[in-house]
Amino acid sequence: MALALAMLTALVPGGRVRAAVPQTFNFSVVRAPHPLALDPTLHDPAWQTGLVPGGTWENLTTRSPALQGTQAFLLYDDRYLYVAFRAQQAGVPIIGTQSTNDAGFGSDDFVGIGVDPSGAGTQAYYFETTPLGTRYESANENVRYRPTWQAAAVRTADGWSAVMIIPLDILRIPRSGSQSWRFQFVRAVAAKGEHYVWAFDGLMADAPAGTWPTFADTRWWAAGGGIRIASTAAARPHPVANVYALESVGRDRDLFEQANGTFLPESVRHFGIDVSVPLTPTINFVGTLDPDFSNVEIDQQTIAPQEFRRQLTEYRPFFSQGAVFLNATTAGRTAAGAFSTNSNYVFYSPDIGPFDRGAKVEGTFGDQSFGLLSFRGYDETTGNTFDDEAFGYEHALPDRSFLYWTDGALAHHSVAGDDSTIEGGVEARNLHSGLIGYVDYAFENGSWVPQGHANQLESFVDVHKPNYELNAAYLDISPNYNPIDGYTANSDIRGPMGIMDFTGGSSPGIKNWFAFIEGDRFEDESGAVHQADSGLFVDATFTNRFSLDGAGPSTGELRSYAIPSGPACTGPSIGVSYFTGYPCYRDGVTQPFDLMSVPVGYGDGTPSPVDADYAWGTFGSNGVHLFSLTTARVIARRITLGLEYDGTYERALSTGVLDSQWLRRVSLGVNLTSGSTFTLSLRSINGYGGFAPAVGTDFAAAFQERFRNGDELYVNFGTPAAAATLDRLIVKFIFHSGGDTGT
Repeated sequence: MALALAMLTALVPGGRVRAAVPQTFNFSVVRAPHPLALDPTLHDPAWQTGLVPGGTWENLTTRSPALQGTQAFLLYDDRYLYVAFRAQQAGVPIIGTQSTNDAGFGSDDFVGIGVDPSGAGTQAYYFETTPLGTRYESANENVRYRPTWQAAAVRTADGWSAVMIIPLDILRIPRSGSQSWRFQFVRAVAAKGEHYVWAFDGLMADAPAGTWPTFADTRWWAAGGGIRIASTAAARPHPVANVYALESVGRDRDLFEQANGTFLPESVRHFGIDVSVPLTPTINFVGTLDPDFSNVEIDQQTIAPQEFRRQLTEYRPFFSQGAVFLNATTAGRTAAGAFSTNSNYVFYSPDIGPFDRGAKVEGTFGDQSFGLLSFRGYDETTGNTFDDEAFGYEHALPDRSFLYWTDGALAHHSVAGDDSTIEGGVEARNLHSGLIGYVDYAFENGSWVPQGHANQLESFVDVHKPNYELNAAYLDISPNYNPIDGYTANSDIRGPMGIMDFTGGSSPGIKNWFAFIEGDRFEDESGAVHQADSGLFVDATFTNRFSLDGAGPSTGELRSYAIPSGPACTGPSIGVSYFTGYPCYRDGVTQPFDLMSVPVGYGDGTPSPVDADYAWGTFGSNGVHLFSLTTARVIARRITLGLEYDGTYERALSTGVLDSQWLRRVSLGVNLTSGSTFTLSLRSINGYGGFAPAVGTDFAAAFQERFRNGDELYVNFGTPAAAATLDRLIVKFIFHSGGDTGT
């Protein structure tokens, strides 16, 4: 009842959801009178000249004014940004447990700054620090951004304060002379699971701890003008070279993960190199030779049933640097594909297994961003040689009110064949009315496509307001559209789809809530309904620390067809395809995919969250019950314990046969020093059913040390990504030379 009242409150006049403030406001960034010391007490009176305007921060979680006071200070010179905070925290515990930089982000209080020297959101950065002075950083163009900078913090009588010194040469600064950048200041209060922002707009969205703040809100950051950099020579990133040396022992020393998640024999690579060389202040050349592929083996196992193909996370240095410029959706552009599935991508690097070498140019100039890459490799497991290229280009106004793009992938595989896919689109939005229009089209040609040609078209109109969004769209994907280096959830679908969502702020008993409604109905070329989906999901965070994280029903149907063994659609069936029945459309069978989910969290956004999920319904040919329980705890300040228990209980609708699978995962992380960690992980999967790749018990251990000069040491036993324990010990040392990693 409280949630329903809150929704009505938000949708009627006088509701408590705050309207959007002007898109940005301007302020002058003050030059430091002298270099400032790393002194979190802020005794130097020069700090007062850098006090930024705007004394009232917004609590983004409750969408109301922040109750805890925060002051931010910003100064600069030709070599550094100087940032400081005074954070009042009365009546709320100050949480500071993590002592290793870049480990355990989101579990502690933190303050941070967002910096966008491009002014257009294409090259934006976040820097955060905690009450212990532990550092975190991120860049929207590189998930492996790990530069060297400084931070310190101290407790005060009424809270805590912190200072950051950020070298300009770890940022991509477009030019010298007078310029305007965009800035945001953020703060997290972990004990309450709440997030504060300095520059606020009603369209901004909160996110779970560990994933907030995001780069989706850069267009609402404030413009800081009057910045004058005497020369980009001192502020320009430096060339970077990372040379690794690797040795391994054990019975399974030559087993490595493939693109499909299996572990197969591969020749061990003992040496390799990754380089990044600035061509201009904002454009880099990136190259690699014999890259190590052991670093992508992270635990992404699941036993949850999948109606469509999964999407995985990419960490390899060559593909991660500048990835935003090849798939610009990560910078805020909408990707084509059904709303009820993962977005489709022309280029999807996790599909690329071990490769031998690659070269890339990526970066920005003016309102443009681009990426161009080429890579070559040989798959020892299949005998396939591949020599592929991919590119991306986007033009976007700084406020992203108008943008257009093109991207593509040109694949040449000795076994699979040739495949060329080109995509282009345009998006425009009216910042006052909230009206958005979007069109995206892609075509694919080559021997990889059975009929030689395929295409994808999506268009939509959208109205986006601070407390609601309405979207009506049309999607048309021809049979067998499936770029060989890309990701396509489903093909041979055409029809309408739409979404509605509603957002509300604080009300009695509720901190915030979000309701999302979606629907689609797609026919294939035979005229039958190939895929249809609908769903209602509700997120709500209550003042008693409980939360709902996507509760509600989802209904769907997916049609499959027999694959004939003979020509001209003749012969017995050799299998079924959900992807398309073209051209035969023989023996079509439609199956339901209906689930009711009740995910409940307690203490989400705090250092000790507990999350439980129960879902039940019909999933294809089975009736299923799905269980999940996860929690994390900080023990003795330096140790973090994570626990997870998942179950999938399925009964065949036709025979009544019962199957089940169960997953147990235990992880232990120890923060040894500010640059070193030790982790233990144990995962066990048992039972029957087809949802997990395999059953088995997997134990893995890892030690990582990052030295002050940027060198890194890895000692790993096994891998958390395998279905069973690998008898393999890897020792890898990375010799670092030049600038900072990820710049």
